[in-house]
This record gives sequence, structure tokens and C-alpha cells, in this order.
Amino acid sequence: MLHEIVKQFFPAQQINKIAEFGNGHINTTYKLSLLGRDEEFILQKINTNVFKDPNGLVETHWRLQEVFFIEDQPINIAKLIPTSNGTLLYTDIDGQFWRMTSFIEDSYTIEMIAEDWQAREAGSAFGCFVRICGIFNADSFQEAIRDFHRLSFRIKQLDEAIANNAAGRYDEVQNILEFYKARQDQLSRIEHLVDEGKIPLRVVHNDTKINNLLFRGNKAVAVIDLDTVGPGILYYDYGDALRTSASTGAEDEPDLEKIKFNMNAFAAFTKGYLQQVKSIAGSYETQYFYLAPRLMTFIMGIRFLADYLNGDVYYKTKHARHNLDRCLVQKKLIESMEGRESDMKAVIEQALKDV
Repeated sequence: MLHEIVKQFFPAQQINKIAEFGNGHINTTYKLSLLGRDEEFILQKINTNVFKDPNGLVETHWRLQEVFFIEDQPINIAKLIPTSNGTLLYTDIDGQFWRMTSFIEDSYTIEMIAEDWQAREAGSAFGCFVRICGIFNADSFQEAIRDFHRLSFRIKQLDEAIANNAAGRYDEVQNILEFYKARQDQLSRIEHLVDEGKIPLRVVHNDTKINNLLFRGNKAVAVIDLDTVGPGILYYDYGDALRTSASTGAEDEPDLEKIKFNMNAFAAFTKGYLQQVKSIAGSYETQYFYLAPRLMTFIMGIRFLADYLNGDVYYKTKHARHNLDRCLVQKKLIESMEGRESDMKAVIEQALKDV
């Protein structure tokens, strides 16, 4: 099967080695080498249960690489490899969609930030990515997953989960619900500013986990996993990166004493990110950057909570409390961020002033 698929992209060459690669949870990924060629490639089967429009994914990628490969850029992306017929996707006999990209050699990923330079490089790389994408009109891009980061949509999902109480868990989470509901109106202000046009839509990555960067030595060299790229706001990338990379513990850590907001990582990431985007950021955007990590942590918290109320039907779980543990980690992070609000504002203000 795989050999037949590879032939669609490289009809005249023989496979040297092909094996599953990476730890992604959505698409099925293989690393490919060919006889007689030094470079390697990535073959992916797109999960159409998550990404309903695979053609849209590769069209977005193609548009990006037309910008990223026009001239040398400080940050790189993988390059799409068309089939021998010139198409960007191959559809097999089962209706599955496959794509091929280049493999970025001599690179590595990290799962958690351990040193400040990693946070600084991550901020600079993700900021550089969105700055380069500033050439695009966000309205000309489709959302890969509709309403992915839209707070009102996630609140609606939570309210429906509360009303249905499908797993009979409502009584045990009332205090947690009160915590999130008490913060709902403040964070909704950001969405209102977007809808009013005061915070602009831009082409952003929309999934800025630290393991969506490739490093070479002590330098971030590439942004990967481009399937979520599309319309969004700077806060989505900035906030979600900090939600994950500035946490002192894992997303599902059961011991909440281990969870704090790492201000050193926050400061390093912020300096790197704002150095790249401050030339394009408007006054409303700079005013509310401090709320962005809280916004994205809130969104993930209520998504985990809604899934717990629904009986764990969306996220994979390893035990009965798994989604609740995830939700409580987000809650603890929000509390930690709130306790450092003035410090966060000061870091952002200084980063915006630095040349």
C-alpha cells in the first residue's frame, strides 16, 4: 500500500526505508528515504475526521511556501512535493488523502521549555512566522477547523454540556464551573473587539505548541504542522504558546502544587515574539497582550471541562479523571497568571519599547 502511494510522487525511484514517524495525534506520518537520494521526505495521511477539507490544507500550504521560498527567510517551513501528475494530494482507492513534503534535516523538537533561550527562540520564530504572513489578507483564507479558538463557541459548548449533564458529573464540578463563569465576561471583551474590527484578523499558525518548532543547535529554524494556519489574532499564537511553554508542569499533572506560570519563560518568549510583531501590532492589540495567555488557557480549560461533563467523548483519556485533571491544571495556571498580572504587563511594556 505505502509503496504504491510513494510511486505517485516518485514513480521512477525505489524506496530505501519508510517508517512511522513522530508523536502526532491526528494525521498518520511516515518518514521516507529513497535509493540514490540524500534528502528525506515526510508522507502523511490526512485525518479527514478532523480536517474536512484536505484540499484546503494543501492550498494554504502552497500559498505559504510561495512567500517563504521567494527569498531567504529567518524561519523555514517544509516544502510540498507534488505528485507526478502535478497535484498536491493523492487520493487512494479507499478515498484517503495523502501528501508529501520535504524533511528538514539535522533538526530536533522539544516537548517542554527547559531554558530561557528556548523560550526566546520560540517567541522569535512564531512571531517571525506571523510577520512574514502579514503579506496575506486573512479573509482570503479558510478556517481549517471552524470556530477553533472562538470563545463564544466554546462557552456555548460548555453550556450545552452543563444542560445535558450526560455523564452525571455536574454536581462534582460546580465550584470549578463557578471559577470559569466568573471570568467569562472579562475574556469575552477580546472577541467583541475582534468583531468590532478593533483587533484585526491576521494569518496566524493557531497551534503554537513548542513541539511545532524545529531547532538546529540553539536556534529555532522552522515552523511545522501548518494544518491550522488561517484567520486568527495574534493572541491565539502568543497566548497558546505561553499556556503550554510557560507552565511548570504537564497539561494533565495531577499534583497541582507543581503547576505555576513560569515568569522567566514568559519574559523570554515575550521579548522574542514582540520583537517580531510590534511593528505590525495595533494599539488595541498591544493593550491586551497580557490577557492572551489567560484567554487561551481559559478556552482549553472549558473545553476539557465540557468533555468531562459529556463523558470524555472528544479527548483521549487514560483514566476517569483525566479531563478533570487537565481542566484543573488550566485553572491553576489562570490563578498563577492573575497573581502576576502587573509583572506581565511590565514585561510586555518593556518588550514593546526595546529596539
